[in-house]
Amino acid sequence: MLKETSLYAESWNVAWRQKSRGSILSDKKTEFNVIKNAFRYWAADPFVFEHGEKTYIFAELYDYVKCKGCLGYYELSSSSPKWVSVIEEDYHLSYPYIFENKEGIFIMPESGANKELTLYKAVSFPDKWEKVDVLRKNVQYGDTTPFEWEGHKYALTYDVENVNYKLVLLDLENEDKDREISCQNINCRRPAGAVFLLEGKWIRPAQDCEKGYGKGLYFYEFQMDEHGEYSEKTCEMLSPEQLSLSYKLYRDGMHTYNGSSNYEVIDIKTRRFNILNFLFRILGKVRRKG
Repeated sequence: MLKETSLYAESWNVAWRQKSRGSILSDKKTEFNVIKNAFRYWAADPFVFEHGEKTYIFAELYDYVKCKGCLGYYELSSSSPKWVSVIEEDYHLSYPYIFENKEGIFIMPESGANKELTLYKAVSFPDKWEKVDVLRKNVQYGDTTPFEWEGHKYALTYDVENVNYKLVLLDLENEDKDREISCQNINCRRPAGAVFLLEGKWIRPAQDCEKGYGKGLYFYEFQMDEHGEYSEKTCEMLSPEQLSLSYKLYRDGMHTYNGSSNYEVIDIKTRRFNILNFLFRILGKVRRKG
C-alpha cells in the first residue's frame, strides 16, 4: 500500500476501452487503457462522445497551478492524442455532461462553485464553446445528469450545500416542480455518469461515498410512474479492484462511468507526487495563513 505523506496528494486518471460485450456490469475482465496525465493536470469525470469518424473523451482537468478544474478533451482517434483544455472559468468546473440534439452540441458541467447550473454550446467543435444559458441560479448542484422520460426532460443532481437531501430531481421544463426524492442509500446518491438502457432496464451510476469520497460505483435500476414519481433499486456495487487496467496503479477509488456505442470510460482515484501540485499546495497554505 502506498505510504501517505504530505508529499502525496489525491490524483485521478481516466481509462478507456472498446466495448467487447454488454457493459461494465457484464464485462469486468476486458482491460481498460489508462491515459497518462499531463504534467500540469490530472483528469477525472470522463464522458465519451463519438462524433462523425472521431471519438473524444471530455473530462475535468484539475490544474495544479490554479488549484481548480477546467474542462478539456482527449481525442482517442488522433494519431498523437493529448489532453486539451477548452472551457475555463474563474471558478471550478467539472463533470462535463456532453450531449447532442438538433440544435447542436452542448455541455452541462458542474458549476456549483459559481452557484449556478450552466449550459455551454459548441461554436466550433471541439475547441470553441460559449455559455448560452443559466438553468438554475443560487444553487450548488453537483454532477447534474439530464435524461428524458416519456418525452419529458429531467435531471438528477446532488445538492452539495444540503446534506439532508437524498437526491434532487430537476424538472428541466418547469423549475417549480424541482423536488427532493428518495434513494436507496443516502451515502451513495451522487450521480456518477449518464443513465443508460441495459436489457430493457434504465440504469443510473452513482458514487459510493460510504467510506470516503468516490470509493466506488453503485448502479441503480430506476423508473418513473405516470405521475412522475421516481423510484430505484440497487443492481450492483463495483470497486476499482474488480477491473483490469493496462498498468499497475494504486487504486483508492472510482467515481465515474460512461459509455457510448463503441467505448466505455472510467476514472481511477490514486495518490501520487507531482512537483507542481506540491509547490502550489504549500503556496496556498502560506497565503491562507497570511
